[in-house]
Amino acid sequence: MSYVLVPQEHDTRLLLKVVMQTTRWVALGLSVGDLIMARRQLLNLKQLAERHHHRGTAKD
Repeated sequence: MSYVLVPQEHDTRLLLKVVMQTTRWVALGLSVGDLIMARRQLLNLKQLAERHHHRGTAKD
């Protein structure tokens, strides 16, 4: 599992990549479960980043 930040014109995109060696059906099952957990993690990360950004701009 790896994360990568990709700069965009007006913001930054966070990409998550999952690589595993297993059968197609096991990978499908794990991917569905991981999608739910990863989505929650990324939403929490987004919330923390935005909170940190808003605190930084409030001081200016």
